Amino acid sequence: MKLSIHIITFLFCLSLQAQHLNDSTDLEPFMDGVINTLLVDEHIAGATLAIVHDGKIILKKGYGYADYEHRIPVDPDKSMFRIGSITKMFVWTSVMKLVAEGKLDLNADINTYLKDFKVPDAYNQPLTLTHLLTHTPGFEDRVLGLFALDSTSLLPLGEILEKEMPERIRPPFKQASYSNHGTGIAAYIVEQVTGIPFYEYAEQQFIKPLEMEYTSLRQPLPAALKKYMSNGYKYSKEFERMNFEYVPLYPVGAASASANDMTHWMLAYLQHGRYNNYQLIDSATLVRMRSEVKRHHPQVNPMLLGFMDISMNGVKVFGHGGDTFWFHSLMALIPDHNVGFFISFNTNTGGGAYEKAFRSFMNRYFPDSTAWEKPIDVTPEWLNKFSGEYEINRYPHSDITKISSLFGRISVTVSDHKLAVSSPQETKYFVPIDSTTFREEFSNEKLAFELDGSGNVIHAYDRLFAIFAFDKVSFIKAAQTHTLVFAVVMIVALFTVLYWPFVALARKNYVRGSRTKQPLSFPSRLIAWMNYFLVLVFITGLISSLGEPEDLVYGISGSLKALLVIPIILIFTTVGMIIAWIGIVQHKTYAVRSRIFYALLCLVSLVALWQLNYWNLIGFNY
Repeated sequence: MKLSIHIITFLFCLSLQAQHLNDSTDLEPFMDGVINTLLVDEHIAGATLAIVHDGKIILKKGYGYADYEHRIPVDPDKSMFRIGSITKMFVWTSVMKLVAEGKLDLNADINTYLKDFKVPDAYNQPLTLTHLLTHTPGFEDRVLGLFALDSTSLLPLGEILEKEMPERIRPPFKQASYSNHGTGIAAYIVEQVTGIPFYEYAEQQFIKPLEMEYTSLRQPLPAALKKYMSNGYKYSKEFERMNFEYVPLYPVGAASASANDMTHWMLAYLQHGRYNNYQLIDSATLVRMRSEVKRHHPQVNPMLLGFMDISMNGVKVFGHGGDTFWFHSLMALIPDHNVGFFISFNTNTGGGAYEKAFRSFMNRYFPDSTAWEKPIDVTPEWLNKFSGEYEINRYPHSDITKISSLFGRISVTVSDHKLAVSSPQETKYFVPIDSTTFREEFSNEKLAFELDGSGNVIHAYDRLFAIFAFDKVSFIKAAQTHTLVFAVVMIVALFTVLYWPFVALARKNYVRGSRTKQPLSFPSRLIAWMNYFLVLVFITGLISSLGEPEDLVYGISGSLKALLVIPIILIFTTVGMIIAWIGIVQHKTYAVRSRIFYALLCLVSLVALWQLNYWNLIGFNY
């Protein structure tokens, strides 16, 4: 009986999908409930939403406030929200438009198009536009300078790209790792081929023809549009209005747009590249942009040419997300059903809100009709090879922000014949369905793994997010290892700086009579004390400098630059300690425990230097 009811309910839902979308008495109340709940639960000041279906807008609405202080509500027609990396779709569409015109070749070495600088050679393989569009150029990520405090620090696109060229850390096309710099290079190539700044090309080819009156890539915004810009907010017990975010590499995430303008863009993509009488891009090229180019694993979504494949519930979905510090947005297209979905939130706490909103929309109007694959029988021993710590492969490798790699990690453990996959936000459970693929316990979401030639697990892939991978970390890279090292260094440093002098003073003043063993020499104790005092000063200063992590994206402060002198000094003080220890072991008048303790001080200082070097904190790596 229960099975029959489920089948009838499922068929009924399928028959009502189109009707629901066109019925505002169903769609609008449902989305109102979803978004208003998110505004309250996530402490978000405002949101803007637009949904299109079959060539027309079926829902367009503002929620909350564009100006919280003055209670100015969000206007979906005019309120402009920062759309972050959705801006990249201007770049990718521009590239493909020029490819269709024969002005660019997807498989040519991109250095043939670059006039003012070149991408350094590596791995005996040139980079191509295909690599850039699929986020597979093999670049490390860069965080420093991603945002600017004001327009005075903005430089021409070519100067930024040359000055901040990231290292190539893996062969091209081996693995996707979302790349802002790769997108910036693609936009610069568009500039080189067209002979005009990218923002002008985007205005001529997209913004004006699509009648996007409240959309701009310019920074600061043109005077006529400033009054329509929604404020961005930071929430911590109350809403704090934040300044306009300047993005130096502007084609990767600087656009501001209204929800209504985004409907024009979505309709063009859904109508074979055409909006009203304007052909944004030819239909064959649009099909090519949505075609699979590379896939990490057969069970996960593929990489496309520019678009992100965010298919879910067995339904093909293309689009792009976009995040700044204060704005979080999503544009999703469902071409088989002629549906487009755009949403944006204007508060820092909205980071996961657009995914929740879209998933709710999909689960209601496009529920998953695919039967769950049956779990296979496995042993706990077999499952254990998948357990461990995995880090996202998108992080800086060569500068002091490498430590950010600690924040994008997941932990995989075995739990009752399942894998428990834990992130800082939540824990999900996955059951095995084949030798390298796991299904979420109560859905069709997949987690896949890659093995090396010896059968060892080396990578993990989330089905929904094709633009990056997770690398299984070794013991040396594990967060627990570095936490343990840090704890040991701090304990020894505090003991040396605080307790050691106290004990020495107490012995001097209160212990009477001659001692059978001499205390360590004053110079040896002084250099050790200075070494660990500097360790504490550096760690305290670093924690203080990173109190607001978003400040690093604006660049390195003068105080942090000065602080980076200390690790260099620590090299010399550690060498001095080792030299002192050599003298100590040669004198039998020192107590054995004193010699052992000083050896421990030398060893811990060497380990501290190793950790500082691992995180690029020795030298001026910025």
